Order: sequence, then C-alpha cells, then structure tokens
Amino acid sequence: MTALVGIDLGTTNSALAILDQTGRPEIVPNAEGDHVTPSVVFFELDGSATSVGQAAKDNAIVYPDRVFHEFKRSMATNVPVTVDGQQVAPVELSSLVLRKLVEDTSERKGEIRGAVITVPANFTNEARVATIKAGELASLRVTHIINEPTAALFYYSYHKPVSGTVVVYDFGGGTLDVSIARVSGKNVEIVTSKGDPRLGGIDFDRKLSEVIRRTFEASAGEKFDERTHQLGKTPKEYKKQLTTRNECAVQIVGGKTGRKILTITRQEFETATATLISKADLLVDSTLDEAGLRPADITQVFLVGGSTRMPMVTTHLEKLFGKPPVCHVNPDEVVALGAALYAGFSADEKDLNPAQKSVVSSMELQEVANHFFGTICQTGDATGRQRLSNSIIIEKNTPLPCSKTEPYYTVRPGQQAVDISVTQSATREEDPDFVRTIWEGSLGPLPEGRPANMEIRVTYSYDTNQIMHCRFEDVASGLTKEIDIGVKSGLTDTSLEGVDRILIDDE
Repeated sequence: MTALVGIDLGTTNSALAILDQTGRPEIVPNAEGDHVTPSVVFFELDGSATSVGQAAKDNAIVYPDRVFHEFKRSMATNVPVTVDGQQVAPVELSSLVLRKLVEDTSERKGEIRGAVITVPANFTNEARVATIKAGELASLRVTHIINEPTAALFYYSYHKPVSGTVVVYDFGGGTLDVSIARVSGKNVEIVTSKGDPRLGGIDFDRKLSEVIRRTFEASAGEKFDERTHQLGKTPKEYKKQLTTRNECAVQIVGGKTGRKILTITRQEFETATATLISKADLLVDSTLDEAGLRPADITQVFLVGGSTRMPMVTTHLEKLFGKPPVCHVNPDEVVALGAALYAGFSADEKDLNPAQKSVVSSMELQEVANHFFGTICQTGDATGRQRLSNSIIIEKNTPLPCSKTEPYYTVRPGQQAVDISVTQSATREEDPDFVRTIWEGSLGPLPEGRPANMEIRVTYSYDTNQIMHCRFEDVASGLTKEIDIGVKSGLTDTSLEGVDRILIDDE
C-alpha cells in the first residue's frame, strides 16, 4: 500500500512522487511512461468522457474550444469555463488532472492513502482551499499542503548538503516564487517568500508567438490568421529549441504563401521578453529587501521549474548574485520529490518503516506566514472623524504555528451586534479597498443597554498546515464566534443583511 505521496499540481505540467521503502523519493511515471503529465483536459465530442495529459494536449489545435489548460491561474477566483453548455470550475479541472495521477500511480504502486499537494508560495487562502477541494474531488485524502519552493528546498537539502542563507528561484509555467531560507544540513527555516501569480513560462510563449507573427507579416506581406495559418510546432516547443540554440526555424503553413520558413533568433526572443525578465528581477530585489538582505548575503541560488532552463534567466541571476545558480536535479521534478519527503516528514510514525523514519527523522522545517492577516475596524483620525481601516493581527513572515490576540471595542451605546471579518494581503495595508476579505460575518445579539467601548477580543491562530483558526469574543458576555479558514472548512459566505457595517473599533 502506498501511503506517502507528494504531488506537484502545476500550471503546465504535474508530477507525482512517492517515498519508497528505502526512504528515497522517486517520481512515478504516468501510464504513458512520462515523468510529468501536462495539466491539460480535453472533453470528448460526445461528452461521455475526458482525456487528461498529453492525449488532451494533442487535441488543442483541432479542438481548441474543448481543450482547457492554465486553469491553475484561476484557482483563487474559480471562474468556470463552458463546454457543451455546462460550466466547469478550475477546481474540477484540477481534480481531473489529480485523478489521472492517482489512477496511474495506483496501477503501478497500489492504493494511495493520503497525499501532500504543493501550491505556489504566493497562493491566496482561496486558492489553497480550492487545491484541497480538487484533491477531495479526485478521491484523495489530502493530509497537508506545502509551498512549492519549500518542497523543492526539502529535496535539495536531502540530495546534497546545504548550508547558509539561500534563495529558491521557482519559475514554473504559470507563476514565479522567490523564497529565502536559512538551511543547515536538513534543517530548513523559511525567512520570506514573494511571488507573481501572473508571470511564468506561458507568458514567454505568448511573447514568442508575437515575435513569430510580426516576423511572418513583415516577410510574407500578409496578416497572420490563426484560422488559416498553422505553426509547425507550438511556441513552447520553439522556445525550448532557443534554450539550446541561437536560432530556430519556424514553419508556417496556410494563407497566400502556402508554406513559409522563418528564422527566429534567441536575441529576438530575449529582446521581446526583456520586460518579463525585468519583472522577475524586481521580484528578487523586493524579496531581498523584505528579508533585509543583500545579494552578497546569499550563499546559493537554487533553481526550480522548467522556465529556469532559459539562458537569460540563469544569466540574470548570476549577474545579480555574483555566482552561478545551482540546478543539480531535474527542475520539473524537484517539487514533487520534495513533497514526497514532506509526506514522510509529516506522517504518523506508525505509517513509516525503519528506513523511512531514518531519512525523515533528521529533517526540520520552520515555515512562515506568507501573507498579512487582519480585520476591518473603525479608527479615529486626527480630526476625530471615523474611518474604516484594516488592522493587521498576524504579520507576514511570522513563524508557524503562531497565535495573536488583539482587543477591539464597540462604537455605540446599546450596540446590538458587531460585523466581523478576516482579511488577507501580500503587503502591509491599512486601506480596506486594497485587501482581500476572505471571511465575514457578525457577532450578536449582544446584551442590551450597554455603554460603548466594550471589549471585543479577536484571536487568530495559524498552524503549520496553513489553517487559520479565528475567535471573536465579546468579553463581558462571553458570546463567541469561532471559524476555521483553511483546508478543513474552506470559505464561508455569510449574509450581512440587517447588521450595521463595521461596528468594532481599535484602541
């Protein structure tokens, strides 16, 4: 029975690894014998079935309206796609990818009892909850979620000795995460993480598509039309050629010219994507600033994700840090391998054999909160006017697990209820318009006839499994409201009809 499984649910590709009987993490090939599975879903024409992976990807040109990919980018919003008049949410599409991974693994390794699934470090609470839901829809028992850079560093420190303050540069198909950690042997302490959920390999693919289109139109004297012109290969495949060559030959068939061969150079591609690289560089600078570090303070830079294969990425990193980045494992597999190690690290000892215990017993991990968490309250300005404000309760980069209690106060005499909320933000932000409200509700009814300024005590507890437990308590009456926001309960929609807006005030 396979109990220890780690899954990298990626934007473009996904992979699954197990902790074998010797305690070594290994990738489990899919039914086609590949180590990674394209995160692509195709709905058959008769609506009776779906195909996932390379088989689905192969249908993208012929049936573009029935093939779906990149849905990981929509996990937070859960905006659905439409096929045959039916709406299908990103969480459901993700579950189909997970189901293929699970079924293919079960065929080779036996039943899976539980899984650790990785998520980008910048994922919001909504996206994390959706990822867990996708696992449940795939009939998986998701025991933990772990940030992708953390999982990768887990494997790097297992693979070879690591020591010092390091950067994990995780550049995948859909997102870029930059994490800083202190590592001593197999002990990993995350310092901070920042990410861009809209910067990944697919954005470079689109830039290359633009280069090809412009070059064709200038050369052929006709507009490139996707309905009548067809590329010999996908932009991603041409991008891969440019990682090892200075130029590639692009074939275009159709239109007035019939067949045309273009030459695209690496220099043209790098010029077209310079703004994307600049965004990535700015994220590195911002992450270093948040940690209070300089490039010279970094001992090593570890590469994760297929987009790190582009020469311009490694060139920029070497120029910034003054040393070549490290990539002594497959960047497409390292996250899944690290997740398998974490599955063993977080498992109950009774589920491990002696060899597995020996491997994970020396590992230690200190994760941190990757967002600020707060609540909306009323505050008074210098003129005495009241305004809404976001009050931070748990700071970003606070070591997990953590718990923090803050006092707030009712505004009016005889107040019957208070609105309560939980907010999340990537930066320290006081303006409620620039934070995400991930839960809201009310506390009441409160006792009648009370004066103003009665204490409402708010406690947030954030654990290592990234579950936020929130407690709102009216101290005088003992009335409480408790909620869990995370993998166990998901988000709750609560109506606020009949309740006054934001009736709690900070001191």
